[in-house]
Amino acid sequence: MVALCALFAAALLPRAAHAQMGTPSMGGGGRGNNTPTQSGPVQNRTVGPRAGAAANDDEDNTPQVTQHSGEPLTGPPADPLEVPPEVKSRIGTDSDIGPPAATGEMRRSYFPYYEERKGDYRFRFLPPLYLEYTRGLSTPRPVYGEPVSEDRQSLYALLFYQRRSPQQDMDVLFPLAWRVRDGENHVYVFGPIAHREAPGEHDNWLAPIVFEGERKDGGYFHSPLLLTTSHWNAEKAFEMTALYFRDRRGSDIDMGVIPFYFRGDNGNIDGARRTYTLIPPLLYFHKEKEIDESKLTVVGPVILRSTPKRTITDIAPLFFHIEGHPESGGVRESHTTLFPLFHYGFTDDEKHETLFAVPGYMRRTTTTVDTMLTPLFSHSSTRSGSTQLYAVGPVLPIFWSYRDKDVDQTSFAVLPLIYHSHSPLGTDWLTPFFGRFVNYGVSRTYWAFPSFVLSNDAHGWESDLLPIAFVGRSDTSSHAVLAPIFWDFASPKGRTTIGAPLYWRFADSTDDSVTQVAANTVYLQKRVAGGIDWQFHVIPLLSYGGVPHGHWWNFLFGLAGYSHDTDGTRTVRAFWIPIKVHGADTPQSAKRDTGKDPAFHGAKF
Repeated sequence: MVALCALFAAALLPRAAHAQMGTPSMGGGGRGNNTPTQSGPVQNRTVGPRAGAAANDDEDNTPQVTQHSGEPLTGPPADPLEVPPEVKSRIGTDSDIGPPAATGEMRRSYFPYYEERKGDYRFRFLPPLYLEYTRGLSTPRPVYGEPVSEDRQSLYALLFYQRRSPQQDMDVLFPLAWRVRDGENHVYVFGPIAHREAPGEHDNWLAPIVFEGERKDGGYFHSPLLLTTSHWNAEKAFEMTALYFRDRRGSDIDMGVIPFYFRGDNGNIDGARRTYTLIPPLLYFHKEKEIDESKLTVVGPVILRSTPKRTITDIAPLFFHIEGHPESGGVRESHTTLFPLFHYGFTDDEKHETLFAVPGYMRRTTTTVDTMLTPLFSHSSTRSGSTQLYAVGPVLPIFWSYRDKDVDQTSFAVLPLIYHSHSPLGTDWLTPFFGRFVNYGVSRTYWAFPSFVLSNDAHGWESDLLPIAFVGRSDTSSHAVLAPIFWDFASPKGRTTIGAPLYWRFADSTDDSVTQVAANTVYLQKRVAGGIDWQFHVIPLLSYGGVPHGHWWNFLFGLAGYSHDTDGTRTVRAFWIPIKVHGADTPQSAKRDTGKDPAFHGAKF
């Protein structure tokens, strides 16, 4: 309750303080006797330079204008930015700034309670029993923008809050009972019981047992103890009671009893209706689509699918059958599989395909293809006989012959003695000890037992002794590898050379940078403004290097050292302490003396 009182006082006292200050406003406070009002005309007065002004300004010839007492003049509004109520009701506004400050003379009294009054404003205070703030009191001369109806807020004994105004009424006995009126909205709260009424809607709560309400286009009902929740309107609805649920989106409805039964129907009446039913305990699922007249039914391992063009019947994983319906737009077809023993199928379309398979034998035929596969002999003819393949095998590969009449290619193999292939594009032949593969005018490759490969083409050459040595060149790049000891890769952009584990060199041609490690030596180089920055280290004894027009050296990382910078600055190091012996003390030289200039890396050592 103390917090409620503090909040109420914080809302009222700034208004009271503002009223006490009597800040002038365009509509009232601090108005002089000659200030025009809405109720009376102005007095005769001269508008222009005052008497004696010409003496101070000889060039001021502004004519004097006299206003006569018979001319009415409407006073300026108290708040020129306020939107009149009749306009606000038509265009709306997102700003509601409150009434202007009260105007007039401040009057105070101190018994039997503190009271102050100014215009339509009044404040009463008797701590801690009574506090009241009022606006809209009647005044002899109303000011435009001030409330015309009384708005009173009161706090009694820090427990009871009351408000009376044209728009809002409140009676609050904190925290037990509330009565609030906001326009046509009425709220009543007594402990856990709440009731609200407004045009076309209401709410009734008994927390936390039941919550019920109704709106113009729907409503809600929630009861946590009954495990029930629901809400609905014209577009959607959802309800759930224990295991039962129902969800609606327009005409699309999903419902079920978890986890026993689920049902869905999109309710479409324009030819695109979809429904489904799922009964998990029975391993049953069924769905239908009206747009393509398809159905799917699953009962355990049995799967039934149907469309106007075909019917599919499966008993997974052993039996599979497809039957076509040419009378309703499909093709005449039938396919039956008894896995893994038997399959036969045919499709009576433009290909006239048939397929027959049993363990150890398969035959497939179409109008252009005839293929037979067995463990001992296989034959295939494609493109109406343009290609022919004969093979003795494949269980024991002995002979293989292939011919393509369209491209004049012939190939044969007597395994493992010889393989030969010839076509207008090239010739290949291979024996257990030597092989030659030629693509005329493009490439040539030789192979020799056990694993030597030599090849060349229009871009370069390569020689390999698998899997140890690889040497070759392609256009402007080259490589040489002797695994796992030596690697060298070069291109116009740079070069990488590794002689594991003692030698590593990485060079980048784009900026002339080099990083080289050889045993306990390190060499670093890169291009900088004016030339090359380089450094050489014999770890951990000696380091030396140079920058454009300068050089440096260090012993034991700076135990003793010397540097001569490009600007003439000279620095000696003794016991890792830099001592400048020559040169101007400029920020640049000082920076290099401390070894922090990126262009003078060696000074760090």
